[in-house]
Amino acid sequence: MRTLVLIGYVLFFAVVCATGEAGTKPQLPCLSQEHYAAPANAPYVAEEVRVPTAEGHVLVGTLTLPKQATAPVPAVVLISGSSAQTRDMVGSTAYPVSLYKPFRQISDRLSRRGMAVLRLDDRDTGCSGGGPLSEASTAARANDTRAALNFLRGKKTIDRQRLGLLGISEGANIAVMIAATDKSLRGIVTLAATASPGWQIWKYQTRYLISLGEEMDKGKKARWRAGEDPERILEERVAEARAHVSSGEANAWWTFFFSHDPSVVAPKVVSPILILHGDRDSNVPVAHAHQLAQAVKSGGNQAVTVKIFPEHNHLFLPDKDGGFRSYGNLLPHTNQIPEAVLDTITDWLARRMSGPAAVSR
Repeated sequence: MRTLVLIGYVLFFAVVCATGEAGTKPQLPCLSQEHYAAPANAPYVAEEVRVPTAEGHVLVGTLTLPKQATAPVPAVVLISGSSAQTRDMVGSTAYPVSLYKPFRQISDRLSRRGMAVLRLDDRDTGCSGGGPLSEASTAARANDTRAALNFLRGKKTIDRQRLGLLGISEGANIAVMIAATDKSLRGIVTLAATASPGWQIWKYQTRYLISLGEEMDKGKKARWRAGEDPERILEERVAEARAHVSSGEANAWWTFFFSHDPSVVAPKVVSPILILHGDRDSNVPVAHAHQLAQAVKSGGNQAVTVKIFPEHNHLFLPDKDGGFRSYGNLLPHTNQIPEAVLDTITDWLARRMSGPAAVSR
C-alpha cells in the first residue's frame, strides 16, 4: 500500500526528510571526519568512532569530548527520529532540509558544559552499515542505542556511572524503552515523545492530512469534496491501515509501531526524566507530554519534569501554525533550535550528570 508507506515517512521528523518518491531512501553520503570536526577554538574535540552492534553491523559517528574536564566525564547518547538520518540528524542533502542540524547544535552545547556526546549515523545511512532502516523495528533501533551505551562504558575517558540519553520523536520512545530496562542511567530527555499505541498517532496525523485534502484515494477525495464528514473517511483509512498490519503485509517497523504503547513501559523508568514538547506539534499531540509524565509517575518515579514550549512545532522551531506540510517553507528562515530549548536541555542534564556518585533513587 503506497499510502501507508508515505505516512510512514510523514511520521515524526521524516516529513522533512523524504524528497523523492514515498518510501525511497534519501541519498545521504558518508561524509568525511573533517565535516564533523569541532568548531575552531571549541573547548572540546570531535573524534570519529565505530560502534559494533549485536547484529554484526557497525555504526559510525562522532564523539565530542570536553578538553579541560577531568576524566572520566559524563556522556549522553543522542537518538534520532524515524527515517534515515545522519549523526547531525539531517534527513536529506536537499535544500532547505539540509539546513536543519539539531544534533550538531545539541552536541556543541552539551560538550561546552563538560559532557561528552555520542551521535551516530543511523544504520544503512551515511557511514554506518546494517540493513535498511525502513525494515528495522523500533526495538531493533533500541538495540543500536544499547550498543552505543556499551561502547561508552568501555572507554576510559567516560564515566560509566554518568550516562544519559536524549531522543527526539521515535528516538524519545527509544530512550524510554531503554530506560525501562537500564536502571543505571543518570537521566533521559525526551523531545516530542508519544504516549499511546502508534496507530493512534497515525490517526492524528492522518486527520491533519485529510483536512488538507490529502491521504485519500480518488473515491474518498471525491466524497470529501462533496462534503462528506471527514471523520467517516478517517475511520475508513484507520480500518484499512489496521487491516494492512494485521494481514502481515506490513514491514517490521510498521508492525511494531502500530501496536507499541510507550505508556506501558514508562512506569518501569526509574531514572529522572525531562519531557519536552511544542504546543504546535502536528505530528504528536502536546497532551502526550503530560500523559507520558503520568505514566512514569505511576510506577513510583517522581523525578519527572515537563516543559511545554509555546508556539513551537515538532522540530522544536518557533512556528505559530505547526503544520508539518509547511516545514519546507519554514526551514529557509527558521532552522536553529532556540536558545530557550537548548538551555532547558543543557541545564537539566548538567545537574543530573554532576558529581561522581550514583544518582539516588
